[in-house]
Amino acid sequence: MRRQILLSGASCLTSLGLFIISCAQPAPPTSLSKTTPPAKAPVAETLAPRPVAPTSTPRPTAEQPKYGGTLLLVNKTEPYHFDLHQESAVGVVFPLAPAYNLVVQNDPMDDTKIIGDLAKTWEVSADGLTYTFHINEGVKFHDGTLLTSKDIKYNLDRIVSPPKGTVSLRKELFRALERIETTDPATLKATLKYPQASFLQLLALPYNVVFAPSVIEKKGDMKKDVMGTGPFKFSNYVDRVSFSVKRNPDYFINGRPYLDGITVYMVFDDRTRMAAWQTKRVHALPLSADMTPAAATELKRSEPGSVMYERAVPGVASIVPNTRAKPWDDVRVRQALNLAMDRELGGKVIRGGYFPGYGYTTPGGKWSLPEKELMAMPGYRKPKDQDIAEARRLLAEAGYPEGLRFKLSSSRQPHHAETAEFSKDQLARIGITVDIQFVDQAVNRQVLLEGKFEVTVSGDASAVDDPDILLGEGFLTGSPKNWGFWSNSKFDALYEEQTKTMDTQKRLELVWEMQRLLHREGPRIIIAWAKRFAVMWPEVRDWLPARSHFLNNKFQDVWLAK
Repeated sequence: MRRQILLSGASCLTSLGLFIISCAQPAPPTSLSKTTPPAKAPVAETLAPRPVAPTSTPRPTAEQPKYGGTLLLVNKTEPYHFDLHQESAVGVVFPLAPAYNLVVQNDPMDDTKIIGDLAKTWEVSADGLTYTFHINEGVKFHDGTLLTSKDIKYNLDRIVSPPKGTVSLRKELFRALERIETTDPATLKATLKYPQASFLQLLALPYNVVFAPSVIEKKGDMKKDVMGTGPFKFSNYVDRVSFSVKRNPDYFINGRPYLDGITVYMVFDDRTRMAAWQTKRVHALPLSADMTPAAATELKRSEPGSVMYERAVPGVASIVPNTRAKPWDDVRVRQALNLAMDRELGGKVIRGGYFPGYGYTTPGGKWSLPEKELMAMPGYRKPKDQDIAEARRLLAEAGYPEGLRFKLSSSRQPHHAETAEFSKDQLARIGITVDIQFVDQAVNRQVLLEGKFEVTVSGDASAVDDPDILLGEGFLTGSPKNWGFWSNSKFDALYEEQTKTMDTQKRLELVWEMQRLLHREGPRIIIAWAKRFAVMWPEVRDWLPARSHFLNNKFQDVWLAK
């Protein structure tokens, strides 16, 4: 990763729990303050048989937005590289999102809705197989070149059929996509092999950004470059310190963005991130700052003037056995791990207050199994005596009557480390000895991608609560995020059937069957579901943290009241 000299207007010192940021005062508002009133966000229209897609939800404030100022934020980790098509970590998505656009996007003020981004309108054929997108005209990449439908096709092709040497973590999600065509510079047509209920949501995933093809053609990837069409342009990156963007004066939405720029500081210590916000050195701690429930409670008490949001996000703390190796190819051994875990305790221990890890979809979400059925599952029963006895029996039956020993790979990130330590204690109850191997997060990511582990800790999170994403990414045969290399033809068939099913109730029943199969097979041992908090000072306006820390990080409509 390239290193650059830190801008003279900002310095970041971390010492003895103190976080000091000195930032140059933003320049006075320019002639932008006299610009005609900004146009509304693009409207997306869907023709029969779909209902009309919603327009952007109105901003929560009735105030006139002000121009100027640099939004200062904190993130808990650094970007491993800049190529979003090849990554899924929030450390990459969060700082880079302002530089890019998607074909369509989740509404920043209501993330249950899909609205336009590069596509201003679209139609869907009566059979649900053809999507025709009409692209906003006059969109420019940050180097001044005009975007056309061919540039979008280039990026979608790269995601769906990655060239040699490119890892596309979401290609399996687009298996319904047959082809992408361009009929003219402002029109893009996507043809599906079968109707897919989640197709628009898949396009809206925040990783599926549109890069400048010219950079990829020249460099081979986007790992060291930032070139998009977004409301902000790349300004500066200091390795493991900060990532900065500045206002794009040629942004295609009239009058946007309001901010002069954004700087995201990478601060790896929990208490230091808190101190940065409490001393008003930064404007906000986003969901990705990974605030603990205890810290959130304290901030509510100590800073009553702040604005706080709590979100149950689709993210898990789990351990994943490598099913390509013994003994993890034996379902009995995997089930023993599952049976040993006390999820109620795990929810209290990990990050000081996650949700207990009951189920393979977001707890209480629309796709989760009925609670009565779920709580009767092996591994969730109370008291735990029955589960512990069953775990020991299964180990003995698999050839390990005296237990076994294995290495558990984990990054040093707090939620990973706490999951590792908790798992070690829990598995000792059934005669399993765990040797934890802590490595840096970047190293751990490579370990996952290459499958060089016995069992690993995973803190995966999804952008949205949809079975195509929640269950597809982690468990489909061949999916790059199927870290444990688990493969089950029945699961794959159920996935194919549910993704084609447009009837919500029928789809739900298929998703339930997929989850029952996962419970029987145990390819991933989910211990807790994540709870995240965002806190900001009241001068930050028109930013609503989404259901996931991956969404709504473009900031094109956000402004500072001071």
